[in-house]
Amino acid sequence: MTDKIRRRPGEDPIIFHIHRLSRSIMRASMAQYMKSYGLGVPQVQILNALGAHGTLSSKEIVTYIAMNKALVSRSLSQLTDLDYTAPAFDADDARRSLWKLTRRGEDFVATFRPMLLERRAKLMKVLSLEEQELLTQFIEKLYASSEQLGREESAARRKRTPVTTRSRSSEKRRAGAKIRKSERPKDGLSQSNKTAAARDRPL
Repeated sequence: MTDKIRRRPGEDPIIFHIHRLSRSIMRASMAQYMKSYGLGVPQVQILNALGAHGTLSSKEIVTYIAMNKALVSRSLSQLTDLDYTAPAFDADDARRSLWKLTRRGEDFVATFRPMLLERRAKLMKVLSLEEQELLTQFIEKLYASSEQLGREESAARRKRTPVTTRSRSSEKRRAGAKIRKSERPKDGLSQSNKTAAARDRPL
């Protein structure tokens, strides 16, 4: 029997179900990958991406698997320590660092792919091919909309924040200047300098 979870008033049912499905898939995948390979979902997704594309930059990996930059960086470091991945360099741009699979990484992908396809087939068997195509189209539309919303909100934050920050910084600098000016002695010597001058003055 399907559990009935009460949603809060105003909660979007579509977003609710997407989050719930995502958590369910992630939880099951994590358990399976850790048991079979001792790796987490982020590491497996990175290896699968490199297996599909050969070499990728960190930025390209972030975009391809839609993962946090910091998490990608940590995962790549862990995979490199485990000899699954290694740095590669772009012959056309030495400043651009790339990542590639090692021999061990290639062996992993070759072993992992059949299991991935089997798990995917079991998950999607409840949908017809037509339903799968429609679902893919809907998800891609929602993803594009989400990315666009993120860009718009980020631009709005950047537009507001610098003005506020500059205003507050200017106010602090002006206030500090006033305090320093008011504390400045008329003879041009600070109290510490006066003390030093009195000490060094010949008797």
